[in-house]
Amino acid sequence: MLDTRRHLLKLIHYNYKIPLKSALTKFVLSFLFAYIVTFIPSYEGLSNSALSMFFILIFAAGLWITEAIPAFSVSLLIIGLEIILLGFPDFDFASGSKEWQYFLKPWSSTLVFLFLAGFILAIAASKTKLDLWMAKKVLFLVGNKPENILSGLIVITFVLSMFVSNTATTAMMMTILAPILSHMREDNPFQKAILLGVVVAANIGGMGTIIGTPPNAIAVGALGDNAPSFIAWMFHALPPAIIAVLILRYIIIKIYPTNEKTITITSLEQVNHYDDSTTDFARIPTIPSWKKMLVIGVFCLTVLLWLTGPIHHVPTTVVSFLPIIAFTIFGIIDVDDIKEIRWDVIILIIGGLSLGLGVSKTGLDDWLATLIDFGDLSIVLIVFVFGYIVVAVSNFMSNTAATNIILPLLIAILASFGQELTTYAVISIALCASFAMTLPVSTPPNAIMYSSGKLASNDFLKLGIIIAIIGPLFIIAWLSFLY
Repeated sequence: MLDTRRHLLKLIHYNYKIPLKSALTKFVLSFLFAYIVTFIPSYEGLSNSALSMFFILIFAAGLWITEAIPAFSVSLLIIGLEIILLGFPDFDFASGSKEWQYFLKPWSSTLVFLFLAGFILAIAASKTKLDLWMAKKVLFLVGNKPENILSGLIVITFVLSMFVSNTATTAMMMTILAPILSHMREDNPFQKAILLGVVVAANIGGMGTIIGTPPNAIAVGALGDNAPSFIAWMFHALPPAIIAVLILRYIIIKIYPTNEKTITITSLEQVNHYDDSTTDFARIPTIPSWKKMLVIGVFCLTVLLWLTGPIHHVPTTVVSFLPIIAFTIFGIIDVDDIKEIRWDVIILIIGGLSLGLGVSKTGLDDWLATLIDFGDLSIVLIVFVFGYIVVAVSNFMSNTAATNIILPLLIAILASFGQELTTYAVISIALCASFAMTLPVSTPPNAIMYSSGKLASNDFLKLGIIIAIIGPLFIIAWLSFLY
């Protein structure tokens, strides 16, 4: 039996074959556009270093939007250009200047180790089949009524997506959904309800923690010392996320009502908990029970230490080493597993942090703040505008890349509003990015479920428009209450 999860992950992995001519054309046009916008006009009050940073910002935005090269490559290009253009004044590489090392600081960011630990926890849970075990337990607990099954699937997906990438979570859930869907009538609209419920929970569940989705990490990195702690972030994000999911669950059931009173789920017993290379479900599992218990223990301890950071004051970076060391010592994680980590996501986050550092260091943020005069507009209205912008843009490009582009601009514009209101705005915009899901290609979970052949583009569009409209409202209302 093929490993469905691994197959789906490969299917939706960002490995699109862009023709060389097309990629080169997009790259050159992005460069020319950035050059013309930056160096042809004369900008008053903009230093040479800030002008160079302005070029890097526009060039990177163009590459992310056009997808001329992979998103992580843009991040590496940003760092390289910052080192060349800003780290060595007048291109004097023999000067012995150490200024260029400043732009490498994000590589040692706490967020890098947070995400690394998150990926390690996800791999360990997958290898020991704990994700499947938990999903089956919950589903057998809720029973065989369609609405209860949908609720169970949403809860499982939502919780897992808080600590595991929504891509891996959705791919795992496809393993669970296959036997459920096979026991439903082909003309039952509730098949779509189940698939869309998982999509919604996967996309929105990641809002709940700092490691749940890259835009959260970018926001934390951009806020620096003023960023909320692990548990504080959950307090900011979970209430509106839960409300949004509950409303969407209600809408999904109304749009796709079931025509069956019960759904058979006994076939879930045959979902693979054994070696992926065999279909023999009757033999003894190859995964020792002690490994499963170890993963559960380390997972719970790691999350607990992250949540209680303000009490014990152990740095989150140090806590992040716990699963990495424990799982390698006991042979749960090996060299091949390290290769499976989404290093492209980590590099993409690093590039965004480096972009923010450059904008701040060169004074470009101060200059950008003078371009837009919001006058007497309230911070709430400004956040509304940027919130809907990031949702719109994220439907057509990576929400990570969209957040990388928008947050430095937002922080620059809000420089005069004070740190507390800037924190409110940055967190709001990062959370809004997770509400972009109107197209089959808007997010990896959308693409995975679309590959099932049971969903049409219109199915994503209906739900996507609804959540794009109401999602930012919940975020802004809740955070306005907190701030």
